[in-house]
Amino acid sequence: MEQVVLLTGGTGSLGSCLLYKLALQLPAAKIYVLCRGTVNEAVQKWEFYMAEQIDDILDSGKVHCIRGNLNRDGFGLDPDDLKRLQEEVTVVIHAAADISLAQSLPDSIQSDCLPVIRIASLVQSFKAVKLFAHISSTFAQMHLSAGVVPERIVKVADDEPPPQTQLASILRTGKSPYAHHFITPYAQAKYLAEQLLMEYHDSFPILIVRPSSISPAVSDPFPQYGPDGAIPLHTFVTLALARGYDVLEIINGLPQEFILDEIPVDLVANTCLLHVAAGTTGVVHAAAQLYETLTVAEYVSRARKYAPKDVVERIAANGTKQGQPRQLPLDFHGLLMEEWRDWIFDCQRSKHLKNTPGPIGLQCTHVCEEVFRERVERWSKRLGVLL
Repeated sequence: MEQVVLLTGGTGSLGSCLLYKLALQLPAAKIYVLCRGTVNEAVQKWEFYMAEQIDDILDSGKVHCIRGNLNRDGFGLDPDDLKRLQEEVTVVIHAAADISLAQSLPDSIQSDCLPVIRIASLVQSFKAVKLFAHISSTFAQMHLSAGVVPERIVKVADDEPPPQTQLASILRTGKSPYAHHFITPYAQAKYLAEQLLMEYHDSFPILIVRPSSISPAVSDPFPQYGPDGAIPLHTFVTLALARGYDVLEIINGLPQEFILDEIPVDLVANTCLLHVAAGTTGVVHAAAQLYETLTVAEYVSRARKYAPKDVVERIAANGTKQGQPRQLPLDFHGLLMEEWRDWIFDCQRSKHLKNTPGPIGLQCTHVCEEVFRERVERWSKRLGVLL
């Protein structure tokens, strides 16, 4: 049966990749995209992200934009649009998120927790829904100590209050007695969102996909797809350089044996879609184990190998413009130097899919280092302009 999909976050980096695959690589009958702004604004974002692919996506006749706001109860949907969703939608993919690590806990709850509850509540009225897929994050379990992170929800404490009680307390006070367990407020918001969503498991089947840090695409919508603002590592280095911080000093201070867990955006999309097609429920990780695991030392070695010498020299000079190296602000310094642990995000539930061929498969048909080289060369040109 061809699915009718409701996609939130469809104008973001991962959401746009999912839209491309749903429209052009899968037999989806219809894709409803929830858009906060106008249709023209959505199209402009898609044209910016994937200018050569957007015409084919729209010409497929599958994409239907619906105006709605995730920050409002019921999303402010037009009654006719709501009725169509209630009658037709078989799969919901909630990919909307705000990946800012600098937000306060109340702001993170507003952007990354409450919308999950709102859409889950709305989906209870969908008559044909077969699966709710929520794109979470491996940050949701970064309260755990170093080691293997399982594909399930592990609580901070056995005696912690129910998630609804914790949420109510945060909304009332802006604080949480469990905040110190989490690497960032974003992580705590994701943690609570997962638990609150699972309270709806009697109403519809639920799949939670936890990507690790997202990197540029291997293949789709095109090789190296992914705006820098949606690639956490690119964002970090770009901001650090722009503010005159000593990037090389920061990198040298990191634990070199830790895994720098990244996965290409199109493999995150494929992991999600393969599990949606299989009707998987519960938690699955989309992390480096499904692609390539590199330690910080290995990552840096490759970057130095392929980055133009003049760019490396200018990066080094950038951090000492004021006569001495500038360090990161205390919050980011603490995040990297004190809070980061040697996590290994288990991907056992997707291991049987690693040899799946085709456009939504996880089979690796390329040389990972060659993809890395292309990424470094492309990114170096952008950094050269910045420096």
